[in-house]
Amino acid sequence: MRKVLKHRHILLSLIAAALVAGVAPATASADEIVIGEEVPSPHDACLGNNAANDNVKVCFREDGEWIYVRDMKADGRSAYGEVEGRDRVCRNPYGQGTWARCNYSFREGGRVAFRGFTRDNEGRINLKRNETLWTYELA
Repeated sequence: MRKVLKHRHILLSLIAAALVAGVAPATASADEIVIGEEVPSPHDACLGNNAANDNVKVCFREDGEWIYVRDMKADGRSAYGEVEGRDRVCRNPYGQGTWARCNYSFREGGRVAFRGFTRDNEGRINLKRNETLWTYELA
């Protein structure tokens, strides 16, 4: 009888552990956040395609392969630039009206897709907000 109770206890412990593991929320892999270098302007990088809305503007400069990110609104959130297929994002933490840039390497002649979004950078859950549409340029 003791043996049966011992095995039942072990079995119940394993079932409880499996249930807890199955119910626990999955953690998504986070992108590496790169703090962009503050710059006065993107010069002519925004003359071509750009990804923009009322909160963020993102431009690509093929000469030097830079992503430029402008924070367009004083909303307490940072503006971000994201490049499709890359595991890092460019953050502009400098506030409304400022530009930041991050350097990427791309295959020459390839297509680059980029977009912008904002995040409030508080708490454990930090959703992307105010996402722009993907915009495409040649590298």
